[in-house]
Amino acid sequence: MTQNIQQLTQQVGFAAQAARAAQGAANQAVAQVQGHAKALEAHNQLLNNLTQAVQGIQMTRSGNTPPDIQRIENIPGRRIPFDLLIDIPIGANVTAVQQGTIVVSQEGPFVAVSRVATFLSQYELQRIDPTSGAKANFFGRSYGRYRPIHSAWDILDGMPRQQVEQQTAFAGTGAPHILSPSNGSPFRSMETDFRVTFLNAGSSFPRSNQPVPSSFWTPQINAPFDLGALDVFERGESLQFNVQPLHINNPSYGNIQSFAAGNANFPFLASGWDYLEGINDQTDVAAGSTDPITRLPNGILTIGFHGFRIVQPAGSGPY
Repeated sequence: MTQNIQQLTQQVGFAAQAARAAQGAANQAVAQVQGHAKALEAHNQLLNNLTQAVQGIQMTRSGNTPPDIQRIENIPGRRIPFDLLIDIPIGANVTAVQQGTIVVSQEGPFVAVSRVATFLSQYELQRIDPTSGAKANFFGRSYGRYRPIHSAWDILDGMPRQQVEQQTAFAGTGAPHILSPSNGSPFRSMETDFRVTFLNAGSSFPRSNQPVPSSFWTPQINAPFDLGALDVFERGESLQFNVQPLHINNPSYGNIQSFAAGNANFPFLASGWDYLEGINDQTDVAAGSTDPITRLPNGILTIGFHGFRIVQPAGSGPY
């Protein structure tokens, strides 16, 4: 009997111990479930935050376009037509490269659509009286007039002159002008020819593999040249033009020396455009062999782009 009671007591102890182990395992399982539940709740909250962030982003994609590419149409700001130009002086006897730089202002980016250029004549002359030595300054006829930037449209170039052309003004109104077939230039007065190199001074990325002839910079005589693609320049970028004159303004080379009417015998090397610019000294006998005229064929090249500005408020993005 005593032995049976002991066995029963041991069995009860074992059962209590097993119950306590089961209770501990159950408590541990509940803790794990609660931990999983908290982790799941955190993941759900993170997923909700990501969903709200994605919904706040407006993005348009087309085909295989990378999502970080900003299209010109999507750049914020007001579009206004705009001409971005610079004046580059081209003085008499200048053949060295002349440079001009434009900085895009902070109002917003500039989008170039076409390129443009023209040349303004500043032709002046000075006459020294061969008797008194008095000096008088005059403007040439082309002064203040715009001239072509290339000679490709001079379709009358090389037309021969059969004889000396002389036109006599009415009595008392002025002296005649004489045009020699060997001295009068067939080209337009103050017509220029250039090679132009343009690049973004910030990135130093050029827009051509070599300098562009001015006859390719503009079609016809003076029409805008449409670009192959819209060219976008950001705020603060520097646009640099390097212009190489191919000849001096109204060059004297090619003219015949010492061809004159009457007894005058001074050289006419620089007088090829005199009959166009309103200069007549060929019959000035008192001048002898000295040309009384000093010619200053200065000019100003205006070059740049036509396009539009995207006017933006301050702090409205990288553009």
